[in-house]
Amino acid sequence: MVAVEDPPPPPPERGRPVPTGFVSGDAFNSIGVEMRFVGGDFQTSGPATVWIRMRLPLLAGETPSPLCRVAAAADFGNGVSAVLDWATTVFINPDLSIHLVRPCEGEWVCLDATTQVGAGIGLAESGLYDVRGRIGRSLQSLYVDRR
Repeated sequence: MVAVEDPPPPPPERGRPVPTGFVSGDAFNSIGVEMRFVGGDFQTSGPATVWIRMRLPLLAGETPSPLCRVAAAADFGNGVSAVLDWATTVFINPDLSIHLVRPCEGEWVCLDATTQVGAGIGLAESGLYDVRGRIGRSLQSLYVDRR
């Protein structure tokens, strides 16, 4: 059950940024969003807690809506909490469902993300937060295969 009163993780100001050039060749990660990890990171397999802020609007000249900010951040759940080797495995999310109990406030969205995988399938689950507290949950089904 999601309670609106659930407090947020440590704020983005206390998080660790993604090292420059870590996600090579991926313009959205290196330019489009800013990430600040307050638990886990890209270099460690397993659960992660990360604040994400869009640096650029989705459409030029338009301010992203609160829902747009949540959707952009929620799509990172399977990547930030990866449990498989990026070099030998693909884990693609063919869908994303987002369930909110209230609108997001502010530019930062936090994912408290975990991933579980089985034979060819998986599930990434993220608690969603803004600076005030819990706003909802997202789920991503995963297709898993060797590269």
